[in-house]
Amino acid sequence: MNRPVLVTGGNGFVGSHVVEELLQEGYSVRCLLRPHSRPDWIETLPVDIVRTDYSDLNSLREAISGCEAILHFGGATKAKNKESYFDANARTTGNLLEAATDVCPDLSLFLFCSSQAAVGPSPSLDPLDENAPPHPISAYGWSKMTAEKICLESQAKFPLCIVRPSAVYGPRDKDILIFFKAMRWGIAPAIGRGERYLSMVYVKDIARLCGLILKKKPQGTQIFHVTDGDMHRWSTISDTIAEAMDKRPLRVNVPVGLTVLIGKILSGYANFAGRIATLNREKIDDILQNYWLISSDKAQKELGFKPKYKLSDGVEETVRWYREHGWL
Repeated sequence: MNRPVLVTGGNGFVGSHVVEELLQEGYSVRCLLRPHSRPDWIETLPVDIVRTDYSDLNSLREAISGCEAILHFGGATKAKNKESYFDANARTTGNLLEAATDVCPDLSLFLFCSSQAAVGPSPSLDPLDENAPPHPISAYGWSKMTAEKICLESQAKFPLCIVRPSAVYGPRDKDILIFFKAMRWGIAPAIGRGERYLSMVYVKDIARLCGLILKKKPQGTQIFHVTDGDMHRWSTISDTIAEAMDKRPLRVNVPVGLTVLIGKILSGYANFAGRIATLNREKIDDILQNYWLISSDKAQKELGFKPKYKLSDGVEETVRWYREHGWL
């Protein structure tokens, strides 16, 4: 492939790992960043960085012209309100697709990174597959599902793939860092008394899946869930983090009502300070669900995808990275 692969959000947590995977596979990579975004994890990599405003279609057309494929990881996992989520995740996706239609008519692949949040929590221990009716419960999930619908409106124009990762963790992630820090302080937090179950995936396995999709280029329109293949109990996740950090933390069961109150307080304080709280009310609503389970059987059967990282391996590597970079 001589023409570059365009990656949006390549300076972010997941996107930067995707960029590294593509470079290792020999692709030429062009990273699309907003005008004032910091290059962070890609500034020393051999990539072509172009900056544009997603609302400026002329600039966007120029930035993506000549690309072989587009992998769209740009967006927001935190925002002040529903409209801000829509702007960051749905409207930008629509503009990118419009620009691609204008200047990349022979695009070999448009890959959109969605989220398990677009599908919503599972009602039981049975993981949801790609055919499950979406029922997002958060503004973030709603914005991702809206972006998926916008993508599907362009499915007749070029090959389209939607990837829905489960809960993602790994080096460079700041959202889940709070739980690792709690372990460092000797606390293993759990909300309520009941067990909670969720699917997880290590960030490097998402990058591998995207590389596999780019290589195999499944025809038509495809949706793939991605997990590490296991069903995880929150208590097991907590124990795994504690073991990797060589800690014996005190288990603290935080009542649901107190958790909701904490979320409101943190969100209110962050709004007052002009920031967005990591542990905000919407995130707590997600945490309170009993089941966040999806199946990645389709990716395994149709693409031959096999995750390399089990939870213990991924957590150990994440802890090591956090410590090496002074985050823990």
